[in-house]
Amino acid sequence: MTMRVIDEGVYSEPMHHALDQVLLDRLDRGEIEPTVRFWYRKNRAVPLGRFQAHDDEVAADYVADQGIDVVRRITGGGAMYVEPGNVITYSLYLPEDAVPENVEESYAVLDEWVLEGLRDLGLEAHHEPLNDISHPEGKIGGSAQLRSGSAVLHHTTMSYALDIESMLKVLRIGKEKVSDKAVKSAEKRVARIADHVDEPRETVIESLKTAIDTHFGATPGSLDAETIEAARELAETKFQTDAWNRRL
Repeated sequence: MTMRVIDEGVYSEPMHHALDQVLLDRLDRGEIEPTVRFWYRKNRAVPLGRFQAHDDEVAADYVADQGIDVVRRITGGGAMYVEPGNVITYSLYLPEDAVPENVEESYAVLDEWVLEGLRDLGLEAHHEPLNDISHPEGKIGGSAQLRSGSAVLHHTTMSYALDIESMLKVLRIGKEKVSDKAVKSAEKRVARIADHVDEPRETVIESLKTAIDTHFGATPGSLDAETIEAARELAETKFQTDAWNRRL
């Protein structure tokens, strides 16, 4: 299986989630080939898990004051805090028959190329069930999946140089006390790539792209106008609306 690699485009948080939906649906209809897409964001944001409640997961007044987008994903799992340039997010859009049917096995298999790319830079990374990528000093990132028809969406966010204190202010896990002790405690649980690899984020992404080519075979690709227009319409009608993002 050869993978189309899309490594371009800076979009809003709602637009990224709309692109996930559009590309998943197009793969299911047989309109596109297997694809990996790297995300580039405009602003700080919180992607919520599909089944989470907005006010249970974020400090609502703080995120409103700071203009931080909170967008519900189409996948399950937990809320994450993300910053442009300080995280690495990618989405895989794959045919169902290319992914193990067993969910736990599928997370491990779909992490293999990522671990190769990180280890090639000297990062001591490993898969941790169910869906985490970890370092001996803590969690680097986590993944979530959605299976729809004959297609699978698998997306992952990893911390490159995430501001832990900001994360504690945004997510309700940190609402009780953003103290030096709380920050140090969180820092022990979150491993940031930049703390262990003396390379810019762009080099880490290039290493991941090399691993994709080694693992699957890769061809460079772009989003076509039809996909972008469909995603813009979906962002407006779904992913930037309170009806979707604040539903209970």
